[in-house]
Amino acid sequence: MTSPYPTAKVLEHNRQGLIELQRALQLRSHRFSLILARCNYSRLRQMLITAVQQAVQVEADPLTIAVVDLAQLDQSLTLRQAMQVAIDDIPPPLTVMVTGLELVRDLEEVLRAANLGRDDFPKAFPCPLVLWCNDRILHLLNHHAPDFRSFATAPISFDYPTDELIQSLHRGANQLFTTMLSLGDDSSLPGQAPLYRQGSLLRTELEFALTDIAHQSGPLSAELQASLDFLKGRDAFSRGELDVARLYFTRSLEYWQQQTSQRSPVASSEGTTHSILEPAAPTPSDKQAVLLFYMGAWWRQYAIRHRQTYRQSCEQARHYFSACLECLRQEQRLDLVGKFLHALAEVLQKLAYWAELEALAQEGQQLHRDDPVRLARNYGYLAEVALARGNASEAEAAAIQALEILKIAEAVQATGAEAPDGWDVATRFQRSWYFYLLGRVQIVLGQPDQAIEQLLQARQHGNPEVDLVLYRSILETLRQQYFQRRAYRRAFHIKLEQRQLETRFRLRAFIGAGQIQPYESSRLASLNGSTQALLATEIEASGRQQDVIALVQRLEQARYQLIVLHGPSGVGKSSILYAGLVPALRRSFPDGRTTLPVLVTAYRNWPDAIYQAVIVARQRQPLGLYGGAMPTAACVDRHGLLDQLRSLVNQQFQQVVLIFDQVEEFFVEATTLDQRREFYQFLCDCLNTPFLKVVMALREDYFLYLLEWERLCDLDIINNDILSRDVRYYLGNFSPRAAEDLLRRLTTRANFYLDEPLIERLVQDLTDAEGGVRPIELQVVGAQLQRQGIVSLWAYDALGPSPKETLVQQFLGSVVQDCGPEQEPLARWILYLLTEEAEESDGRLQRPLKSREELEEELALLRLPFRRPALDLVLEILVKSGLVFEIPEWQGDRYQLVHDYLVGFIRQQPGIDIDAVLEHVTLDNPAMGHLARMTALEHQIRRLRLMAVVAWGAVLVACLGAITAMLP
Repeated sequence: MTSPYPTAKVLEHNRQGLIELQRALQLRSHRFSLILARCNYSRLRQMLITAVQQAVQVEADPLTIAVVDLAQLDQSLTLRQAMQVAIDDIPPPLTVMVTGLELVRDLEEVLRAANLGRDDFPKAFPCPLVLWCNDRILHLLNHHAPDFRSFATAPISFDYPTDELIQSLHRGANQLFTTMLSLGDDSSLPGQAPLYRQGSLLRTELEFALTDIAHQSGPLSAELQASLDFLKGRDAFSRGELDVARLYFTRSLEYWQQQTSQRSPVASSEGTTHSILEPAAPTPSDKQAVLLFYMGAWWRQYAIRHRQTYRQSCEQARHYFSACLECLRQEQRLDLVGKFLHALAEVLQKLAYWAELEALAQEGQQLHRDDPVRLARNYGYLAEVALARGNASEAEAAAIQALEILKIAEAVQATGAEAPDGWDVATRFQRSWYFYLLGRVQIVLGQPDQAIEQLLQARQHGNPEVDLVLYRSILETLRQQYFQRRAYRRAFHIKLEQRQLETRFRLRAFIGAGQIQPYESSRLASLNGSTQALLATEIEASGRQQDVIALVQRLEQARYQLIVLHGPSGVGKSSILYAGLVPALRRSFPDGRTTLPVLVTAYRNWPDAIYQAVIVARQRQPLGLYGGAMPTAACVDRHGLLDQLRSLVNQQFQQVVLIFDQVEEFFVEATTLDQRREFYQFLCDCLNTPFLKVVMALREDYFLYLLEWERLCDLDIINNDILSRDVRYYLGNFSPRAAEDLLRRLTTRANFYLDEPLIERLVQDLTDAEGGVRPIELQVVGAQLQRQGIVSLWAYDALGPSPKETLVQQFLGSVVQDCGPEQEPLARWILYLLTEEAEESDGRLQRPLKSREELEEELALLRLPFRRPALDLVLEILVKSGLVFEIPEWQGDRYQLVHDYLVGFIRQQPGIDIDAVLEHVTLDNPAMGHLARMTALEHQIRRLRLMAVVAWGAVLVACLGAITAMLP
């Protein structure tokens, strides 16, 4: 709190506290004592410290007061270390005053350390120690350092007179409005006005002042309340809480409109006094203009979030921005008109009101002659107008002029001149916009290569944090240009960047057919040197968070060595492991140990696959926990692998959790009992090692192999009951009600709102015969709804008699189209070859793993023409789109369709007629046709054999269940 309030009057108000503090210092000048000085305001504290320093110097035995400002010292130091560094060369008698506690980053840790080292303070400091604390610090001191706090008696309190607090609040409010006026239309950006953010020193002291006034003099005046409403509204607006922000903005605006209409000279200076040197306070009309601008900014943000009412919301924003400018024009504040002009220009551009935008930009050219950043922006809007009217040459000239103005301003700044107003915003946003304009001009002129060059410049200078809409437009235009130039790989990489951007900013409600990805926190990377995965927001929103918590709690208990996660295909077992359990386990510390989750997805050479997965898992740990690379091994066997895992447990004090995803793939590969026996024995050795645990994700139709494992190995660690409830964890489909709730949460989070009748109909169509909704199907259909912008029931019904099936086929078609028209047939056949025809009751061979060589052989067998570069492109796009897994193995990568659910749709793709192809091969070459049909026959025989095995396993499981039910 800053104030020109007379120092003498403030000191007189605190005279008793000053006398008490001076007496305490003099009585204990040569021995340790802790004195707590309570003061909520930094300026008052400095005033009091100066007064005490002057008072003790006139005493017979003067004291030296050393002021230790913790905010200016190394933040890694403890309180005792910081004091020792600060007073090292100061001779006694001495008094130490510590300030800046409110600015210490990890204050709780500093206080805990002081509490632990309580007995060291009297030895290190044989002098009085004064801690200047506000109310928050006193609370933390009592909570985190009660033993250290016991050195002191009751705090000595200091505060401002009530009338001074009220005047300070008026000045602070006026200062806030002055700051907003000086920033103009940039003031609504989240990074502006940091002094007023929640948690800042100024904001904290403001809250203390409000509390003190409420206790001493009752409710605030109407003017102060209106200013406070604006501050609260701005905070809510910056946090995205639009409903709260609108409430506060509306209340504040109503007050300032009332004051402006009354034209009361007292209204602008209620309770305030001004010196000659102070700038004039903003008038009620100025404050009204600020609130009108923020109401316009509110509607502009609302338009972005609610696309269904986008144009109506932009019209509302236009109304408020126009009213703001009119208010300033009436006050003859043309300087402020220039600062708020472009907020209206931006909305006019969105609404395509080109004549109004042109007039406004031309007005800006007159107002911004001395403001190069805003002057350049006027030329940008004129370029938009010219482009809309089809005048490419005029648009090009205006965009080039805008860049030239910025170039000149940059050269002037390089000479040491002060940066022009808004320069930071110009470098982060406007330059990108001007290059984007030039790129669009080149497209109109039919020069795609030059257009791509300009668009790449626009992307380089763009920043999605500053203008997400512009950055997304740049990426989409660039993707289209690449695609039209047949640069399909580059176009697809841009599409991946778009997808990552949409996920990062929570614009994607659904993920499609791929696995949910963990959220990567760059903030944590700056703290510990690594990128740590956090629980994906989709896991939280999907209702699976409780499942993740339950799994982690099991693994933190010693009695749970094995978890079998089971459920039907498509319920999200892989996603909950990868994006839920693995990130959560990294923050689990059972018995003080760090947890190393190791995700295993390949099984052809399972010892090597586990070994490589351990290396990857350790590299993702924070630097302090990563003890370097594991010893290299050309060929890892079961015993060597187990030794390595046990060394992590015993020597590095970690809990290792081996997480096997889609274990059924191992059983498909391991066709002999000896192969399976070795894996079973390895798992048993793991389970018998404390803090070495196993999680297996498995389809229920493979439970017969669990019974085989139990029969061949001693599983006493789990009471030889591998199918008990303590081992199994079921993950099922969503109930219809849960699916409806999930749809609402996902779409609301992404500001993609579906009409209620559509949600109800969609869930009805997604519900299967057993009354469940498969998560994968919900994600695929939802992703296509968002891609096509379908939000109403009538638009959904317009897709045809089977809208759900149509959406799934369109989803597959969109991935195939990314490969380019030339590669579309090849992409469809690759997807087809990654499926196996099977009975509905048998899901085992519906999506086999195939190597690239196997795919090439089958393409050649079917006489389907392809080129190797085209096959490379198709496989890359199918993998990175999430439709196909690429499973790395030492013998070569293999590919597998991501879900059984998609098999039926893929085999029904347009353009796929296997019978016609086989007939063509037979007519062209009878021997090759015979070979192709024999290969298909072999697949059928193998499928029938495996069906028999699965059926026998189902019988065993049913018998076991019946026997268990009969037991007492």
